[in-house]
Amino acid sequence: MSYSSFSQGLQPIVYPIDGETYFCFTPWQSRYIAKTLEKSRLQEGIIISLESKNKELTLLQRIKDTTIVLLEEKNANQSLVIDNKILAYKSLEIDNKALTKKVKRRGFKNTVFGGVVVVLVGVLIVK
Repeated sequence: MSYSSFSQGLQPIVYPIDGETYFCFTPWQSRYIAKTLEKSRLQEGIIISLESKNKELTLLQRIKDTTIVLLEEKNANQSLVIDNKILAYKSLEIDNKALTKKVKRRGFKNTVFGGVVVVLVGVLIVK
């Protein structure tokens, strides 16, 4: 369909030429149609732009949600590691206290044994 512009009354004139229909518009009607077409093209462009931005933001939201889930899992795992290290440290402290007591007891026993040996040697020497 072709559009041509000619001056006439309020209604466009319709001309059938070679099996095709031609509409003749006034300059005001032509400007109105052109503005309407440009406005609809602009609106379609804006809609397409907003749809692509919406898809991009949706994708970014999914990536953000996935990242948050992964970081929460990592945080939970690190908390378990820290708890295990604290338990291991407390266990080492308990073992260290037990070993310290053992060493002190052996030191006391060795001192008593050494004192007894010195006394016995002294008694033997005196006899």
